[in-house]
Amino acid sequence: MKDLVKEFGWLRVIAVGITILPLIALPIFGTVWMWQSGLLLWWLLAVALASGLGLAINRIAVVREQRALPRSTTRAGAHWTAEADECWEHIEQMADDATVSEWPLNDGASLLRLARHVLLTVATHFHPGRSQPLLEMTVPHTLTIIERAARELRDEVVTNIPFSHRLTLGSMARARNLRKLIKRHEGWFRAARAIFAPQSAAVAELRRAVGSQVLDHGSERVQTWLLREYIRKLGYHAIDLYGGLARLEEEEPLDAPDRRLATPEASEADEHEPLRVLLLGRANAGKSSLINALFGEVTAAVDLLPDTTSEIVGYRLERDDQVQGLIFDTPGFDGDLFGSRVLERTAGDADLILWVTAAHRPDRAEERQRLDQLRAMLADPKRQPPPLLVVMTHIDRLRPAREWKPPYTLEPPEGTKAGQIVAALEAVAESLDVDIGSVIPVCLADDRIYNVDDALNAAMLVRQDAANRVRLLRCLRARKREENWDLLWRQLGNAGRILLSLPAGSSSASRPEP
Repeated sequence: MKDLVKEFGWLRVIAVGITILPLIALPIFGTVWMWQSGLLLWWLLAVALASGLGLAINRIAVVREQRALPRSTTRAGAHWTAEADECWEHIEQMADDATVSEWPLNDGASLLRLARHVLLTVATHFHPGRSQPLLEMTVPHTLTIIERAARELRDEVVTNIPFSHRLTLGSMARARNLRKLIKRHEGWFRAARAIFAPQSAAVAELRRAVGSQVLDHGSERVQTWLLREYIRKLGYHAIDLYGGLARLEEEEPLDAPDRRLATPEASEADEHEPLRVLLLGRANAGKSSLINALFGEVTAAVDLLPDTTSEIVGYRLERDDQVQGLIFDTPGFDGDLFGSRVLERTAGDADLILWVTAAHRPDRAEERQRLDQLRAMLADPKRQPPPLLVVMTHIDRLRPAREWKPPYTLEPPEGTKAGQIVAALEAVAESLDVDIGSVIPVCLADDRIYNVDDALNAAMLVRQDAANRVRLLRCLRARKREENWDLLWRQLGNAGRILLSLPAGSSSASRPEP
């Protein structure tokens, strides 16, 4: 009580008491009147029913809000590696488990401990062998991450928290202090009200219980959302920072054309780096014919002689004068023109791989060896492996060879030819150790093109999102290489200008006399 009087002063306390005296007297006289009129019991019953109905409606609103509320506004980066995706799963779990009781938002020290916990989790994931993984960062990237995280969190608060643009830190501090003061002396007020107006006190306590549940739920939802977004924002930018995925300069779009890998036919008007589709397989498996079928016109050499394609050749797939993709034809890996280094280099720049195999050739030991070699090359957690589709060609040569009456129903197979196609699919999937759903049977003969426009294009479309992730990561590597060289030349140039601007003999003048 002394603290309350000291805070407000005797005169202000007396003024407040005189002001609220009629309000205190009104419930007392009202209670007496209802008791004398025999309405007190009915009124209490009405209060209980209204409170119960309000709680029920609030519960329905809570359920609807929880269903409609998005789980999070922060998602894993589309340009991230498999290693980064694995780390993001830990951050998501940490955010889902976080509660405001464990990490109160009004406790700055607690939030700092939480931030360190998030950063340490990410840093340890990417640098497990370091004694101090938190220090494995560059200064410019650290400052960039702080700037971006603060900007994004600011946008989230301004967009989602009502009146946040009018709320000052001083008003928050004053409100917190006043709340603590009122809460400390709240017991005296409630006790006095219970003595002078017991009926009013009972109603007020019921209203307090109902109202606080409704208000506290909204407050807790907002605080929990803020806390979890805080964790996700920190985790997202920490993964960018410690995973080496952040760029200092973001003026140029990530998916801008990579001129280092551009083909001579690339146009300056191309706004985005096109998707790169790589065709692999043995000689005469039908790679060049597949390109012709995909383009709908003859754009690559087709010949019965082995090794028609003597070098890697790119073909542009255009629609509405915009490049939609680049398809690269390669020599057969069973020839002398396509060694392991060529395979590694070309596969490293591919976003989607089409492995072409002939349905009528059962000797796939070398194919399996090359495919396993390719898988080993791409099994790097610091990159995203491109999705793989196996295109099974020459299905028209399966028994009975003279029968060709498409379309063929494969599930379940109807007819001898369909049964042979299914058997070939199972054999290819087992021989190459791939899922049978990723093996697409096609015919590429000039007058028998079958299953390209529908099944193969549909399968490529399903894998387009995964291929785009690989494309963005490839673009990121290219952007970071350019950025590193640009920064190095800029720093060397500035250092040279500083040295040239120094007065002549200044370096010797600073030396002590012998």
